Amino acid sequence: MDAYKLCIVVWLLACTGAAQADTTHVDAELAASYDNNLGRAESAHDIFGDNILDFGLTVTRSMLLTPNSGLRFRGGLHLAEHAKYTDLNLVSANIGVSYRVQPVPGYVAPWIEFGAMLTRQSFNNSAIRDGRLLAMEAIAGKRLTDRIGARVGISREQRRADVADVFEWQRHRIYVMADYKLDLNSTLHVSLLRDFGDQVFTTTPNLELREYSKAIAKDPVFGVRRAYRMDAIADALELGVSTPLNSSNTLDIGLRRFHADAVGGHSYDNTELRASWLYRFNRDFPLARDFKWKPLGQLFDFT
Repeated sequence: MDAYKLCIVVWLLACTGAAQADTTHVDAELAASYDNNLGRAESAHDIFGDNILDFGLTVTRSMLLTPNSGLRFRGGLHLAEHAKYTDLNLVSANIGVSYRVQPVPGYVAPWIEFGAMLTRQSFNNSAIRDGRLLAMEAIAGKRLTDRIGARVGISREQRRADVADVFEWQRHRIYVMADYKLDLNSTLHVSLLRDFGDQVFTTTPNLELREYSKAIAKDPVFGVRRAYRMDAIADALELGVSTPLNSSNTLDIGLRRFHADAVGGHSYDNTELRASWLYRFNRDFPLARDFKWKPLGQLFDFT
């Protein structure tokens, strides 16, 4: 199923559903970002950055099961345009479902959520990157005070590529997230993540990397360089501030710092600066009070 067919499924999910479904809302997002290491390279002569423009459209249908639990069905379309490395321009579509329960009602009472999402990715001129991604996660969270919220989670990600297995991977993630209301409007959000599993490095052909790699393929996006898939432990720190402009518009500015250590002593760093504008066509839906919107750049989008 290519991205366009998956888009059709997305809209069918949004326009149908059980009679008990409470409401449907639509979010549109426009984001501009700078990624300073597109190929996740280690050596300075292999590192290339680019400006990226993203557009996303997400349709969400929520359904109450009990006063304390509910389901959310979500589908979305994501487009990414690169200023220089246009081969990496992306069309992706996703469908997902999540279940949340709050055993004891209350603003500061803890809740638990389980979710899964399937994503189809098609690149402009990089067939080795085309593929599908399945992500599953479990989260627990609560409001600590009227200003502070926190959550912890675990997830598993599995990717299958259409052509080259170098862009196939399995990863496990643990993470901690927190948000702090700076005032009546603005919210500071912080995330700390650790991934265990496969990472892909693109670099000049390297015999030492070959020794530790699970898969290798030529990567014409970056000239004569090759992509290497290796076992690694990766850490990411994300900081951002979200500010509602009015009842429908939200501005989010964030910074993401990423570091990966692979077998054989190899590593790479990556920094992304991002500014996003979100327009919500319908803001009124149940179980939404503690649902935090995430920028497109984040893998999971259930909370």
